[in-house]
Amino acid sequence: MDRRDFLGAVGGAGVLTIAGHSGRAQPADIYALLDLLEETPRSQIVERVLARIRTGTSYEELLAALTLATVRNVQPYPDVGFKYHAVMVLHAIHHTTQGMPLTERWLPIMWAVDNFKEEQAEELESSGWTMAAPPPPPTPMPSPEQARSALADALDHWDLAAADAAVVNFASVAGPREVFELLWRYGARDFRGIGHKAITVQNAHRILSLLGWEHREPVLRSTVAALVNFYDDPNPATTELEEEAAWRQNTALRREIPENWLEGRLDAGASADVLAALREGDTLETGRAVVDFLRDGISPMSIWHALHAAGAELLMTDPGVVPLHAQTVSNALQYAFRESADTATRQLMLLQGAAFIPRYRAMSRRARQGVARLEELEALAVAAPVAAGTDALDDIFSAGSDARSQATGKALGYLEAGGAVQPLVDRIRYYLVANGSNSHHYKFAEAAIENHALSPRSPWRDRYLAAGFAYFNGPWNRENSMMRGARELLEA
Repeated sequence: MDRRDFLGAVGGAGVLTIAGHSGRAQPADIYALLDLLEETPRSQIVERVLARIRTGTSYEELLAALTLATVRNVQPYPDVGFKYHAVMVLHAIHHTTQGMPLTERWLPIMWAVDNFKEEQAEELESSGWTMAAPPPPPTPMPSPEQARSALADALDHWDLAAADAAVVNFASVAGPREVFELLWRYGARDFRGIGHKAITVQNAHRILSLLGWEHREPVLRSTVAALVNFYDDPNPATTELEEEAAWRQNTALRREIPENWLEGRLDAGASADVLAALREGDTLETGRAVVDFLRDGISPMSIWHALHAAGAELLMTDPGVVPLHAQTVSNALQYAFRESADTATRQLMLLQGAAFIPRYRAMSRRARQGVARLEELEALAVAAPVAAGTDALDDIFSAGSDARSQATGKALGYLEAGGAVQPLVDRIRYYLVANGSNSHHYKFAEAAIENHALSPRSPWRDRYLAAGFAYFNGPWNRENSMMRGARELLEA
């Protein structure tokens, strides 16, 4: 789904109320909801929010209030991760919502509301932090060029206070395209937070595209705070560190990419060659390899195929939280690649995507010993004919001691036999909502679904969706009791 399709989709369903009517979010309603979200104890939050929904609160109003609540009460320190997932998961929650049956579209955001209260409590216990009032605007206001330069300088110097003020000023005199053209690059600059900075920028763009630019200030302040988090390292502006080594190399290396680089051929064999390089190369070698493939006339899409496939292989090898980020982060970088109009930025998203894969491999002991090969994934026949629809899906999502591994092969068999993708995706989302228990379940499922949906048909496409069953929810997971309770309240 490109930006135009995305905005069209959210325009139709983004303001859905419990009665199925449409409405527009009003600031007064949003801030009343914000107070409710911030002040209500977690034990009461689901019931009280559902009471508001029954009196006419729209989905758009609730999503806007929840967005403001998360960025105001959960900071990307000390990690761009952990509790900060309450922020980063919001775009995935929305995508899941869009794919749910009409009667269940409130459930994903109710999970996100409860999750926010959990992370808010952790923040209060660990730091007591809440977002301070924005810095006062300068007099006179800078020109767009001056404001952009000030933000770039603050980000280059990893200066939190300066970046906080500069992003407010820049967003006051420039539109979202100008602001995000700068932020895309810094989201891919370093690997601290295992790639979550790229996800943070993606989330901010998608949420603001949905809710409107008028909500920009706290969202952008939270985003740039994440981008300048250098953890316990010395300030990277004054010390040359390994975390930025690939960025420094690729910023120079991209100049070797030919001008007609977008006109390359889509080549499955080349994707296999790129994938082989990603399995073996280090974080610098992979960037060089990608430039070589582009110079040989290979399409960037063939390289994205390989990046998604590499992430799928890592997850098959080590089905845990760290390896799954190879797919969620490549999804975020490819989103930036699609949204950016700047050639240098688009090239850097591709090169940094390749540079990150060896970092995930290095973090997994199993992957360091060799990764499962996606082309060797065995397709298994489903018990019922694919044309039988529900019966075939029931076989994929069956319970048992080896149900997850069987589901991987059966899903591939179903897809290769011509099984319809949408019913499979609908079933993935059903179990995601019923049994999902953490932000990674939502982030990963929606990234895997989108990676498949936006890829041209190829030998890889169905395989990296099927490989997702290494982490997808299913009947092999325990039912989420909070979601069961929310469902019962909705049906009461």
